[in-house]
Amino acid sequence: MPDPIDLENLTIPDAQLVQHGLMKLGYYEGTTLGLPGPKTKAAYAKYLADKSPPKPDAVDPVPLKRLPALLSRILEREVGVREVPKNSNRGHRVEEYQAATWLDGSGWPWCAAFICWGVREAGKLIDLPFDRPQTAGAWDFERWARTQERDGVKLYKPRRSIRKGDIVVFTFSHIGLAIEDESGGYVTTVEGNTDSSGSRDGGGVYRKRRAVSLVRSHIRLPS
Repeated sequence: MPDPIDLENLTIPDAQLVQHGLMKLGYYEGTTLGLPGPKTKAAYAKYLADKSPPKPDAVDPVPLKRLPALLSRILEREVGVREVPKNSNRGHRVEEYQAATWLDGSGWPWCAAFICWGVREAGKLIDLPFDRPQTAGAWDFERWARTQERDGVKLYKPRRSIRKGDIVVFTFSHIGLAIEDESGGYVTTVEGNTDSSGSRDGGGVYRKRRAVSLVRSHIRLPS
């Protein structure tokens, strides 16, 4: 939408330009003496109304019960992201993940930042009842979960049966998100800052199959 013009304070030449312009566009049929009256003002108001963007339809928030599936989908879409340059803990996308934490800058391990970013993105579509995590530490997620217990976040330590959408904290100071329910002693996850060998300081976002014996705890968000 164009910035509105103050018709009352225009010079006569400028007002004439407005009137000629409105006439040429088919909004105005009055005089072009440069003295904006009711017809000029009405024509200009109609012009502005036609140029205004349509109001978006109201969108209902995604129900909270869809949080596990939504969070899984958001993070799975990131599979294939890689650090640039290699083994640098940097890169445009990586730095977006890191910016979702309280820790400034880049160049530091980002598995926890990846989860923080995912929860933040889910919060744009779902009204989250808890304060989103902003920690850069994998094991520190346990502390965060305890602070959010009143708002429905549950920490399971020791492990119970892991479900899709659970945040999984590993014994080797690493973290990921379960994208399927635990089955047969394994859980399928999506993880940042890992690699094909399952490192805790790898160079990208990968889908992994982890033995549940490697799980230190897991966190279930309200749904």
